[in-house]
Amino acid sequence: MTHIERKIDYDRRLLCFVILLIAAALTLPFIGMGHFYTRGEPREALVALAMIEQGNFVLPVFQGEFAFKPPMLHWLVSLFSLPQGYVSEYTARMPSALAFIAMSVGFFSFYARRYDVRKVFVATLIMMTTFEVHRAAMTCRVDMVLTAFMVGGFLALYSWYERGFKGVPVVASLLISGAILTKGPIGAILPCFALTVFLLIHRIKWTTILRALLIISVMSSILPLCWYVAAYNVGGDRFLQLVLEENFGRFMGKMTYESHENGIFYYFPILAAGLVPWSVLLLLGLFTIKKKSLTKEALVGAWKKFRTMPAARQWAVVVTVCVFVFYCIPKSKRSVYLLPLYPFISLLIADFLVYMVREHRKLFKGYAVFVVSVGFLFSILLLLVPALDLNFLGDSRSSRRLIMQLGELQHMAYGPYYIVMALLPALVGVAAVVMRKKEGVMVTLAFTVWIAALLSLDGLLNPAIKNSVPDFQFAKSALVYQPDGAAYFYRPASEKEETLYTVVFYMDDKLLSYTEGDVLPEHGYIILREANKERFETHMADKFNIAQLLTTETEFTSFRGNLLLYEFRAK
Repeated sequence: MTHIERKIDYDRRLLCFVILLIAAALTLPFIGMGHFYTRGEPREALVALAMIEQGNFVLPVFQGEFAFKPPMLHWLVSLFSLPQGYVSEYTARMPSALAFIAMSVGFFSFYARRYDVRKVFVATLIMMTTFEVHRAAMTCRVDMVLTAFMVGGFLALYSWYERGFKGVPVVASLLISGAILTKGPIGAILPCFALTVFLLIHRIKWTTILRALLIISVMSSILPLCWYVAAYNVGGDRFLQLVLEENFGRFMGKMTYESHENGIFYYFPILAAGLVPWSVLLLLGLFTIKKKSLTKEALVGAWKKFRTMPAARQWAVVVTVCVFVFYCIPKSKRSVYLLPLYPFISLLIADFLVYMVREHRKLFKGYAVFVVSVGFLFSILLLLVPALDLNFLGDSRSSRRLIMQLGELQHMAYGPYYIVMALLPALVGVAAVVMRKKEGVMVTLAFTVWIAALLSLDGLLNPAIKNSVPDFQFAKSALVYQPDGAAYFYRPASEKEETLYTVVFYMDDKLLSYTEGDVLPEHGYIILREANKERFETHMADKFNIAQLLTTETEFTSFRGNLLLYEFRAK
């Protein structure tokens, strides 16, 4: 190895270590801060809890229903929770955080050997600091784990292509198997779709394409098939029905429940929002486009440029386009579905960032000023909130919700921790102002200001937002009345009522379902939605004396409505 090669290898290792440190710092200290505040997080945590309590790691039943997603996330949550003997917010969110860290390090390591190492470093930082990726890394949902496996599958498939499809694609098969075991067949469909498009662009023979697809499909299906067979033996036709609905009904828009149906153009603004703050840079880049860039000749030139670019960069373009186009087809659309394209589009954004710095320095400085200004403003707001009378925000529903969230921030101790965390973006912003004339420093400081803002967000504001949702306090208050026994959840007959997953989790999974017509004991406690209050009181009037004990202070629960706790006693 020459001196230059040793220097390049040292730079790669050093930057990879920096990526590891930043990824860990952005997630691990904060994932345990804040209660579950959406329906999705406690639902996944309850499946893992059921696995531990029942010793059933194939298809556990929780709240009277099967888990309708494959078990990879729940296996990981159970694994991290077993040493302490219970599922907590920290252990429930740890798989997502570790998946984020592994994906960041893996993506950098892969592309740093195939592309300009500093551009790849910038691309990885862009990916790590986008709003959508960071949010997914901090939650107990399948999305980040699925993304890490799928991105790994994309990279491993390209590596197999580089070898001329020689040998057995063991790594690619295992990673795609992990994706299938996280979300279902989509974990294999998308990588195979992107590989097919890429090979067609390179005019690879159909026989070679079909052989590669057959090998990867068969090998990546072996482990998931073992679980599907075992789960069917437990759940039977009911399990099969759930699998078909989740994987095919969702794609065809024929779900039996609300499935996030949106129009074909839904993902354009959603992707822009998910790429914040870097989408602002792309928006500024629109001012650099000339009219002649939109002509037919320019488009032909762009296609020729694509055909001649390095294959690894071509792969990033193909994956980005394939993931985006694929998810535009089904009616069911969610922002997190696009997560697998974020590392690859970040590589393209990094190229654009370098272009802006070289060719449009003033525009990039304007972007850097924007980021620094946001950092200053964020610090000022965090410092001022504890001293503000929040009633000036008004009495609208959105204002009341904001007051509730910022009120939690006011309850935090205004000590050294709060002040330091609040000042982080401003301190880096000051450094940006002082060093603004130094060559190349503004790029580094633009990243650093945003990273500091994310640390402040997760160290202060996000926990306040999560803790402001009243489900946790309501559940703990309900346990005061019934600490050792089960309470009931009232469901009107012939009406679908979604389980109160957050309340169930914080009541130690003691909330039992009660539907009109079921048998109740002579004495007990029952929880219901405020919307069902009148019907519940009418239903109970003949046989029970009832008394309302608790209600949530606001309607801003995880399901957007008030909860009530009643005591009932037979007449």
